[in-house]
Amino acid sequence: MTQPTPPGKPLGMTDFFALEAGEYLERLDAVLQPAEGTAPLADEFVRLARALRGSALMASQQAIARTAAGLEGLARAIREGRRQWDAAVKQVAVRAVDDLKIFVRRASAWTAADTTKAENLALQLEQLAGRPSGQVRAAEALGLDAGARAFVAREGAAIASALDRAAQSLRANPLAHDPLQNILKSLQPLRGLAALNDLPPLPDLLEGIERSIGELERGRGTPPPGGPELFHAAATAIARAAREVAERGRPDPESAEFQTFAGQLVKVIEADQGEGGVVPIGTLYFEDAGPHIVRRGTPAARPVVLGRVELVSHGEHLKQVADSLERAPSQTQRELRAHTLAGTFRALAGAGGGPLAERVAEFAAAGRDTVTSGAAVANATAFAAELRRAGDILSRSSGADETGLASELEAVTRAVTALHGRAGAPQPAVVPIQSLAPSPSPADGDEPVAETPDIVGSWVTYTRLVAGGIGPASLVEFIAAATQVPAARPSADTARPASPPRASAPELPVVDINTLLYRGQRAQQRAQELRQEARTASGERLRALVEEVCDLVALAIEPGSPGE
Repeated sequence: MTQPTPPGKPLGMTDFFALEAGEYLERLDAVLQPAEGTAPLADEFVRLARALRGSALMASQQAIARTAAGLEGLARAIREGRRQWDAAVKQVAVRAVDDLKIFVRRASAWTAADTTKAENLALQLEQLAGRPSGQVRAAEALGLDAGARAFVAREGAAIASALDRAAQSLRANPLAHDPLQNILKSLQPLRGLAALNDLPPLPDLLEGIERSIGELERGRGTPPPGGPELFHAAATAIARAAREVAERGRPDPESAEFQTFAGQLVKVIEADQGEGGVVPIGTLYFEDAGPHIVRRGTPAARPVVLGRVELVSHGEHLKQVADSLERAPSQTQRELRAHTLAGTFRALAGAGGGPLAERVAEFAAAGRDTVTSGAAVANATAFAAELRRAGDILSRSSGADETGLASELEAVTRAVTALHGRAGAPQPAVVPIQSLAPSPSPADGDEPVAETPDIVGSWVTYTRLVAGGIGPASLVEFIAAATQVPAARPSADTARPASPPRASAPELPVVDINTLLYRGQRAQQRAQELRQEARTASGERLRALVEEVCDLVALAIEPGSPGE
C-alpha cells in the first residue's frame, strides 16, 4: 500500500502510520466479506475501526481519523441493532474501506481536496449510522463510551489508591520521597487520554496534584505543611470524579470533594509563597509627614536570570492562563487556575536588571498579591484581560523598545493593583499618643471619679493611695505578701493600722534532687519506653530521644534505690 522506504532512511511517523493503518484496513476488508446471508463479526468490526481511528489520531491525521470515526459509528449501529446489515450497507462499508486505503497512501502528500473528500465520506457514514455529526455530538456533550468510562474509572481508582498510600506514608515519615514518585507514575495513563479536557474538573485535579508534588519537592528537607491532608483530599476528589464518569459519563466540577482539595492546595501554595518574603522598609512607616527614610542605601545588584527569550515564553504562558481563566466553568476551577501563576510570578520577580525587568518584577508582585487576596477570582474577566495585555507586552520584548514596553507594563501593573483595592484604600486614622494616657486624678474642685473595678478606677485608687503616703510600688512588698513573710515597710506606712496576723504556711521537707532521677532498673524501663517511641519519630524529636537514651545508659549502670 505504501512506497518502500529507501535503505538506510529511518521511518517517520507517517510511515509507521501507513504500515499500521494498512494492516487494520486489510483486516477490515476481510471482516466485511462474511458468508452469504450472514452479518460480519460486529465486535471485531468495532474494534478494528476504533483502532484505525486511534492510529490516525496518534499520527495527527485528523481528516482520516474523522472518517474512521464515522466507520466506527456504523459498526456500532450494526452491533446495537440500530442498522441492519444488507447489501446497501455492505456496499457503503466496503467503499469506505477502499477510500480509506487511498487516504492512507496519500497521507504524506495530503491536500485540501483530500480533506473535503474525507469530510464528505465521514458525514455519509454518520448519517447511515443514524447518529448526529461529530460537531453536534461535541456540542451536546453526551459523554464517553463504555470502554472509555471504564478506563477512567480504573485509572482514577489507581490514582486515588496511590494518593491515599502517600498520605499515610507522609504521616509516618514527613520526609518520605518514594510515595510522591509513585503518584506521578500513576498519573501518566490518565494524562494520555485524549478526551480528558472534556471532563472537568479532572484536568485541574491532575494538574493540581502534580503542582502540589512540585511544591513539596521544592521544600525538601523540611516537613511539608499539610501534605498528608492535601493528598487525602485529592484521593477523595479523584475517586468521586472517576466514579461519576463511570456512572453518568461526566464528573461534577463543583463537588464538595473538589472544593476541599482546591482549598488545601491553595493553602500549600500560599504557605510556600509566604516563606522568606521581603517587604520594602518604607511600607513599615506611618502615613505622615515623616521623616521616614533619611538616606537611601545602595540596592544590591539583581542577577540577570531571565533573558529576552524567557520573557517571550512567559508572555505566551500568561496569555494561555488568561484564556483558561475565562473558559473555566466553575469558581473552584478559576481559583486553581489562578494559583497556577505562582511559579510564573516567582520567576518573573527575578527577571534581572534594566527598566523593563524592574517593571516586570513590579507586575509579578502585584499579580501575586491580587491572586492571594482573592481579587483575581472575584474579577476573573478583568484579571484575565490584564494578564493578556502583560503577556502581549512580554511577547514583544525580543525586538521592541525596552523603555516603551516598560511604560506599557507599568500601566498594566497599576490596573492589576487596582483590582484588589490597594490603590486608594482608606488608611487607618492616626491619633495622638497623648490621648491614650489614663485620665489624671481629680484636682480640688473637680468632680471626683468613682473607683470602679475597671482600669480607670484602679488608676484612681492607686493615685489616692500614693497621695496618702503608701509610697511607690515595691516588688519587695509583693514578694513578701505572696510568701506571707513580714517585710520592713517604709516610714510613711507607720500611720496605717496594722494588719491582723496571718497563719504561717507549713514547711515542706527538702528533697534531694538526685532521688528524682531514673536509676538502675527504672532507667532501663524508661529506655525501653523511649525505644518504642523512637520507631515512629523523626527529625528533632528523634535526636532528642537519642540524647535522653544516652543519659539513661549512664544512670542504668548505677545501682537503683532500695525501692527498685
